[in-house]
Amino acid sequence: MAWELLRLGAFAFGGLGATLALLQRGLIDRRGWLQQHDISEALAITQALPGSTGIQVVAYLGWRLRGWPGALVAAAAFIAPATALMIVVAAASLALPDQPWVKGALTGIQVAVVGLIVAAMWRLARNQAKTAMFTAVLLASCVLGFFVHAVLIVVGAGLIGAVLGKEKSDG
Repeated sequence: MAWELLRLGAFAFGGLGATLALLQRGLIDRRGWLQQHDISEALAITQALPGSTGIQVVAYLGWRLRGWPGALVAAAAFIAPATALMIVVAAASLALPDQPWVKGALTGIQVAVVGLIVAAMWRLARNQAKTAMFTAVLLASCVLGFFVHAVLIVVGAGLIGAVLGKEKSDG
């Protein structure tokens, strides 16, 4: 587990979306250690917590796999490559701040990361919004995300989900 998360951490460029895509491919598609709902559950739980959601998701998945020691090992293994790479990139950026190829490389990476985030979010949306009502919640959340604070959207969607879940169990 530590080796896999160390490997994934070395390629988790771009934040949460890219991280989720890599976790999906590495822990579910490639290794078969977890299910899609484990990542979705981790994301739902950690979104409400302060701090880095990506690291929290990794720690949660480590906990699912190996308990508390797994959570600690998973988080440490996952952030080790990013820490080392950040030090190297910061040093290079400071040493070569005016080089056009450095600025171009950073812009290229930023654009690629946006594409990875969109792909990861699409995969999550397809797996979670399985009814017309949850598809409506998904689309409304997407639109409202441009105008309303994320906390209000998450709380509102949670309340809608609770009502839908209650109606389903009552019916």
